[in-house]
Amino acid sequence: MKKLLLISLFAIHCSLFTVNAQVLCVQCFDQNDSIGVNVGANNLIINGGFENTTCGFNSNNNTWCPNSANYNCNIANWTCTGGGVGTYSCFYDSTYWKVLEGVRSPYFGNNFCSACPLGDTACLINSECTTSGIPWGYPLVNPNFGDTSGLNLFQTVNGLIPGNTYVLEFWAGGECNGFDFQGKGLFAVDLGFGNILLRCRPTPPHTGIGTRFLIEFKATSTSHTIKFTNWGHISSNHTELILDDVRLYNPIYLPPFIAVCQEIGINEASLANVEVYPNPTTNELTIKTGNNEPSQIIIYDLLSRNVLQQTFTTETTLNTEALAKGVYMYEVRNKKGTTKGKIVKSL
Repeated sequence: MKKLLLISLFAIHCSLFTVNAQVLCVQCFDQNDSIGVNVGANNLIINGGFENTTCGFNSNNNTWCPNSANYNCNIANWTCTGGGVGTYSCFYDSTYWKVLEGVRSPYFGNNFCSACPLGDTACLINSECTTSGIPWGYPLVNPNFGDTSGLNLFQTVNGLIPGNTYVLEFWAGGECNGFDFQGKGLFAVDLGFGNILLRCRPTPPHTGIGTRFLIEFKATSTSHTIKFTNWGHISSNHTELILDDVRLYNPIYLPPFIAVCQEIGINEASLANVEVYPNPTTNELTIKTGNNEPSQIIIYDLLSRNVLQQTFTTETTLNTEALAKGVYMYEVRNKKGTTKGKIVKSL
């Protein structure tokens, strides 16, 4: 009963959105308490609390990414790629920020990046805990801290049943250095279908309230790689990612008051008067929305992987020359609604 009360009190901000055909929805809650009930040994993630590690505390010299000049430790069952020689992914104790489970929450330290072409955050289209609008080729990162691949921490989960639905649950917080970092940071989760862009908030030591994320998806293979990515601070006052309590499980462990994606239905408003041409396309694809709203076009391949993405207002033209010949799906969305369709890339 206590668990239910805490969730109902803290879940004051919840958002739900659909990403693509395989990711059914993302839900987020302003709370620290776990959501899945009695998951226990049925958690398919190993070392999701990050307690099994050779890393020490409170020093950027205890860095768990091999590309860093200070790399000297690892997190069991997790692999780090990306970042650069200056990357300082490490562990600090609870005197620096909220540590949710045990005594360790990995910090994705990676300096600063530009999420938008002008080096600001104006291109971002933010909801309570998700974001979109980042142009193709961004975020841009100083070479000492990596490139557009960001700083990645991932684990491959085996034994999944293709076609079955699974829930990825995790807690996200952020560094809290006095009043320096008050804005929500940017990070991503990739379940094998492309990055889902999310937001993390600063979590002060001991008292901080982070965000609980639930991502429901349909497995397309017996194994999926669960990858978390951080590029860096997106401005001088936006935080970076702190991660903890990663769990992957069957939806039967969700409590009854959590909406199930298939039952809700994602009834997005239809976006009218959208033009996408020429179709078939060769080197260029033009998109018009017929309204003066910030919009986003996303192109997916038949494995639901994001291959092109652009934010625009009213009209834009994508360079499709690099796409392989074949069939692709597209999605155009803004606050007035969404439209989806199919394009063919010819020679």
